[in-house]
Amino acid sequence: MVYLVTIFPVEDYDSYVAELERSADRFARLDVTAYWVYRATDDGREVMNVFQFPSTEHAKRFLRSPEVDVPRFLDSLTLEIYPTFFLGEQTVSRELTPPPGTGPA
Repeated sequence: MVYLVTIFPVEDYDSYVAELERSADRFARLDVTAYWVYRATDDGREVMNVFQFPSTEHAKRFLRSPEVDVPRFLDSLTLEIYPTFFLGEQTVSRELTPPPGTGPA
């Protein structure tokens, strides 16, 4: 699996998430296998999107797709600086268990 990640501000978080939900079928047709939206804790307008794809080729096809139209979408956000896209795969994953007596009570 590979992941496409970007971070940028949105005007209205709820409207943005609703638009993503309306796009779910289109994303699936373009081989998005899952996506996550994270909202910044210090700025409710800032979001991080993570899209999962089966391969780098699938992610690149998504970015080039006229059905998604990434340039138009970014223009609609009226950003002063376009967000950086990160396309990568997970190389390390480790779940940590807190030492006894240090976890939540």
